[in-house]
Amino acid sequence: MNTNYLEEALITSVHKDLFGFTCTKGTGFAKVKRGNYPEQAEDYPTVGDKVALDYRGQDHSLILKTYSRKSLFVRADSAVGSNKRQVVAANFDFVFILQALGRDFNLRRLERYLSLAWESGGLPVVLLTKIDEVPDYSRQLAAAEGVAIGAKVHGISAVTGVGINQLDEYLQPNKTIVLLGSSGVGKSTLLNYLAKGNYMDTAKVRAKDQRGQHTTSHRQLIFLQEGTQIIDTPGMRELGMWDSSEGLEKSFSDVSDYLGHCKFSDCQHQKEPGCRVKAALQAGELSPERWESYLKLTAEARYTEDKEGYLRQKEQRLKEISQFTKQLKQPDYRVVSCTESFICEECGKAAAPETAGSKHRNHCPHCLASKHVDNRPGDRAALCRGTMEAVSLWSKGQGEWAIIHRCRSCGVLKSNRVAADDNQEKLLQLIQQVMRDSPFPIK
Repeated sequence: MNTNYLEEALITSVHKDLFGFTCTKGTGFAKVKRGNYPEQAEDYPTVGDKVALDYRGQDHSLILKTYSRKSLFVRADSAVGSNKRQVVAANFDFVFILQALGRDFNLRRLERYLSLAWESGGLPVVLLTKIDEVPDYSRQLAAAEGVAIGAKVHGISAVTGVGINQLDEYLQPNKTIVLLGSSGVGKSTLLNYLAKGNYMDTAKVRAKDQRGQHTTSHRQLIFLQEGTQIIDTPGMRELGMWDSSEGLEKSFSDVSDYLGHCKFSDCQHQKEPGCRVKAALQAGELSPERWESYLKLTAEARYTEDKEGYLRQKEQRLKEISQFTKQLKQPDYRVVSCTESFICEECGKAAAPETAGSKHRNHCPHCLASKHVDNRPGDRAALCRGTMEAVSLWSKGQGEWAIIHRCRSCGVLKSNRVAADDNQEKLLQLIQQVMRDSPFPIK
C-alpha cells in the first residue's frame, strides 16, 4: 500500500474492537488490521492515540499503526486477571482525579490514583466534587493535600459552578485532560458544565450507600469550545496497580525520603537497629497509615509485574512451612493449646506460658509485641512473619480487655486478649496514647 495515502487520525472513542476516529477526511469508525498488531493489548489504540489510518469511508477504515505516545494511563485489568493490563487513555497533559465529598472520599484510593497518574506521564490534579452538598470540606481538603504531594487540590461544584474558575489554567487550547474516578463522583456532570451542553446523561447517587451508577459506558474524547480535549472514562471502582515504581516514588516522596538511609542496606524495617523508617514512625514524622499504604501498593505493583515469580515464592514459602512443621511435629494450635515458651524478637526477653492466665500465649508480656504468623488463630499459615506492635486497647466486656496489634510489614490488624502477666505500665501507655490521639477533646 502506498503510505502517501494514509491519514493521521485521532482516536476519539473505544467500543471493544471498534474505534471512533476523526481526521482531515471526516469522522467514522475503524478496526485494527490484525496482522499489523502484536498480541499485547497495550499496543492497540486507545482514546487520545494518534494512528496511521487507511481511510475507506466512515465505517470501513483500517488502523495500521499506533504512533508513539507522550503519556499513557494503564491499570491492571481485573476482568481478565491482574497479570493483564488495560490501557485507558493516551497523549494527555493533565489527569483530573475526582472524589466526591461523601462516602466516595477515600485517601487510600486517592493514593492509588495518584501513583498511577504520576506513572502515566500526565500531571495529576485532584478535584473534590459536590462541595455544594457539605457545609464545610476544609478537613477533607487538608487531608487530600497531605497525600497529593506535588499535585494541586481543588474543591468544586459542577452544579453551582463554585470553584470551576480554578480549572482555567488547565483548560487551554491544544491541551488534553483525562477524567478519572469512581462511578457517581460527578465526571459527567462536570463534563456537561465544561462543554456547556448536555453531552452526557447523569445519574443520581443512591442515597443508602452513596454509590453512583455508570453513566459513561465507554471511553470517549470530547472537544470543548476553548480548544481543550477531554477524555471521559467509565467509573472505576477497581483500580489495580501496574508497573508503577516511578509513580509510587513521586506519589510517596515523603516516604521515599526515609528509604535508603537505614544503618543496613538490606533493612526490612522490622526489628533491625538503626532503621530510619522505624525511627520516623516512632517519632511521628511518618504516619503508620501512610507507610502501610505504601507497602500495600508496592506489594501489589510487584505482584502484577511478576505474578509467576510471586506465586513461585509463595509456593516455596509454603513448602518451607510444611517441612518445618513436619520436622518439629508441631501441634495444630487451632485445636490444642499453645504452651511453648519463647524469646521475644522485639525486646529479647523470655516469655513463659504458665503465667499468661489462659491456654494460649500470643504476645510478649514485657513489650506487648506479637508476630504475624496466623491468618486465623492458631493456623500458623501467614506468609508475612512481620512484627505486630500493640497500638490500642478495647474492652470486650465483663472486665476483659484485648490488645489491638498492627503488623509493621503488611498493616493487618489483630485482636489478642490481655494476658494476666502483661506489663501494666505498657498497657497504661496504650490507654494514654489512645486518649492523646483522640479525634475529639476528652475532658
